Amino acid sequence: MRQTETDYVQNMANFFREERIKLGWSTKELAEAARAIAMREGRSISLSQQTISAFEQGKAKRAPSWAQYVASALGNGALAAKEFESFEEIGQRSVLVECLPTYAGAGGGGTGEGDVPQVSFSRDLVEYELRATPADLVAIQIEGNSMDPDFQSGDQLLVDKRKRTLAQPGAFCLWDGDGYVVKYLEKIPGSEPQKVRVISRNEIFSTSERLAEEISILGRVVWFARRV
Repeated sequence: MRQTETDYVQNMANFFREERIKLGWSTKELAEAARAIAMREGRSISLSQQTISAFEQGKAKRAPSWAQYVASALGNGALAAKEFESFEEIGQRSVLVECLPTYAGAGGGGTGEGDVPQVSFSRDLVEYELRATPADLVAIQIEGNSMDPDFQSGDQLLVDKRKRTLAQPGAFCLWDGDGYVVKYLEKIPGSEPQKVRVISRNEIFSTSERLAEEISILGRVVWFARRV
């Protein structure tokens, strides 16, 4: 059975913990050793004992960038030559896309404030199906029901930041002044100055008209996934 992203991150976390315990190291000692290796290679990494503890407890959804230095510290190169290569091979099948820090509203909007996390997606999906790079995209999660049934609360969407024009109607992520929302947008033909129709899929929410210059578009929705 093909190992999933979640599986390999969890296996990596378990392996790090087991090897650290075998060596009799604390998470603080492991963090210090990993930072020292990174420094020798000309890299400066921010890695604390709390970060390693959280990773070992299964709180990460993706392989951290510092994993290779922890691997080297634990195995003095032997781990990197054996176990870590398999982790790295799986990681090469995925790419990291920045995620909107808060929910995008389908109803109330999220502000997008806070640290910018990253989410792992299939490299084939991003590069071949969507013909994009990770930097072209932003991942968002829907909250609210104004776009039901097309997009439901909890759905994960990919938004292509290159696609901001309204030449064709479609679903877009936009800033409405209070937060980010997902709506269908449609230019109103013949309007002067140009106006845009802002449409909620759920009919209990009203459609509004806005001046095009008032709308700040993050990008067009190009993909979504839903938990069953």
